[in-house]
Amino acid sequence: MEINKEHRSPGRILDELGITSPDEIDIEAIAFHCGAMIRYRPLTGCDARIVGNMNNAIITVNSDSPRARQRFSAAHELGHWAHDRGRASFSCKEEQFVQEWSRHNPESRANRYASDLLLPTSLFLPKASTFKRMDFDVVSNLAKYFNTSLTATTIRLVECGPFLTMLVCYSAANREWFVRNPNVPEQLWPPQKPGLKTYAFALLKAGKQRDCRGEVPAEAWFEHRCAENYYIYEHSFRTSYGDVLTLLWWGSEEMIIDVENYEERKANRRSDNRLEE
Repeated sequence: MEINKEHRSPGRILDELGITSPDEIDIEAIAFHCGAMIRYRPLTGCDARIVGNMNNAIITVNSDSPRARQRFSAAHELGHWAHDRGRASFSCKEEQFVQEWSRHNPESRANRYASDLLLPTSLFLPKASTFKRMDFDVVSNLAKYFNTSLTATTIRLVECGPFLTMLVCYSAANREWFVRNPNVPEQLWPPQKPGLKTYAFALLKAGKQRDCRGEVPAEAWFEHRCAENYYIYEHSFRTSYGDVLTLLWWGSEEMIIDVENYEERKANRRSDNRLEE
C-alpha cells in the first residue's frame, strides 16, 4: 500500500480506502495509510499518546481500555498527526475525550477529527434516522453499531441527527461545554449550573445514582420567556470521573417555533425603532 503522507480530511481518507460500511473502518489500517503505527501497551497517566518524526509516527494506546475507547483514542491521536504535525508530542487523558469539544484548541480539533473519521455522516445519518426517540439508550445502540465512545456518538447525533436536541457537560464546578442541533435556536443557552428542578442537579448532588430521566419544565433549563408552560425530555448520567452528561430532547416543535417567532418579532421591533430614529 502506498502511503500518502500529506494532510487529508477524514472524508478523503475514507474515500481513498473505499470504506462504505462501519465494519470497514479499521483504525489500524487507516493509521498505516496515514504513516502512523498503532501499538497497544498498558499506560498510566494518559489514555493515548503520539510521537512523530518527519512523516512517520507511533501511536500508543492503553491496552487496558475498552475497544471503543481504544479506537477513539487512536483516531484522536491521528487528529493530532493531521493538524499538529511538527509540534511537541501529545499525551491525552480520557477526560479530554469528554471535556474538550467546544474549545478552540488542539484537543478539541483532534476530537472532531476522530468523530469525522469513525462516525462519517454518510454512514451515520441513515442509521440514526431509523430511531423515533432520543435518549442515551438510543445513543448506546448507535455506539455499539459503530464501535465508538458514548460521548462522541451523542455529539454526532445531536449535531447531525434529525432530532431537536442539546447535549450539556457539567463538572462539579460549572458547565464545561454544550452542543446543540442546528435547528435549536441559538437564544437557548443552558445555565452555568443546572437548576434545582433538573435531573442533572440531582446527579451532581447524589451518591451512587448513575442516571435519571424524564420530563422536566423547560424553564428549569432555559431563561427564556417562551420556555414557560413547556416540558422537555431530559436524560442525564454521571460519568466514571464525576462529570454529568445531559441530553435534552424536544419531542415537539411547538416551543422551538414559539422561540423563533418571538425572536423574529423582537428583531422587527428593534429594526422599527432604528428607522424611527
